[in-house]
Amino acid sequence: MRTSRIARRKSPGLGLLIKPQGLAMVQTAPTHDCQTDPPLWHWQALGHLADEVMPDGSWPDPKWVKQARLQSGFQAQLLAMAIPREQLYSLHVQMDSGISQRQMRAALIEQLQDSLPWPLAECLWDFQVMSPVRTQPAAQLDTGRPAWMSQAMQEQAVQYIEVLAIPRDWATQCEQWCSQVGLQLVRLEPPWQASMRWQTYAQNHSVGLLQENPAFYQAGLSEEEQAVVGGLALGVVAA
Repeated sequence: MRTSRIARRKSPGLGLLIKPQGLAMVQTAPTHDCQTDPPLWHWQALGHLADEVMPDGSWPDPKWVKQARLQSGFQAQLLAMAIPREQLYSLHVQMDSGISQRQMRAALIEQLQDSLPWPLAECLWDFQVMSPVRTQPAAQLDTGRPAWMSQAMQEQAVQYIEVLAIPRDWATQCEQWCSQVGLQLVRLEPPWQASMRWQTYAQNHSVGLLQENPAFYQAGLSEEEQAVVGGLALGVVAA
């Protein structure tokens, strides 16, 4: 979910992952080209300051985060963060490709109202249409149908839709916290989406995770978590 539509191609991007042990930060150059400007990694441990800086286990003290960013040397102000799984609801829906956007949205609203763990009016939600796919071949259709009907059903395309919803209050708190830190939140997304972006990027570039970031390894960050924070930073500067 993009929280801002400002241009970001000429600005570096920052991905940030909050852990009980500290902060993981990755900065990518505007072009996110690893051959000339590789991603920069930084880990800031909480250590004995954990109870003081993050007493409730949620949002770290903005002053401490500002200091951590200063120590990292990062200049990026545009930020992406992952949505915690407990604050995220996802839904996958299949619909005929011939319906209008208005019909699609109405159908999605109806499904969300029946399935969301929170009132729909108190949520922010968005959806994306995946690539259309063909329905099952004619040989698998009911042979009792006329041939023309079976052919029409075979040629009818369907589309898969991914829907994401988050509580509006949490999104507001996140944006306010980022503002206090001195950063502009431009993207919120599921951790798996950021991870997939990094994995795709890593396949085409000479980048490593645990091997090239010993501080992250010692901090106990898994390769998946590193992929998430790396993908977040890439998402900020993505076209």
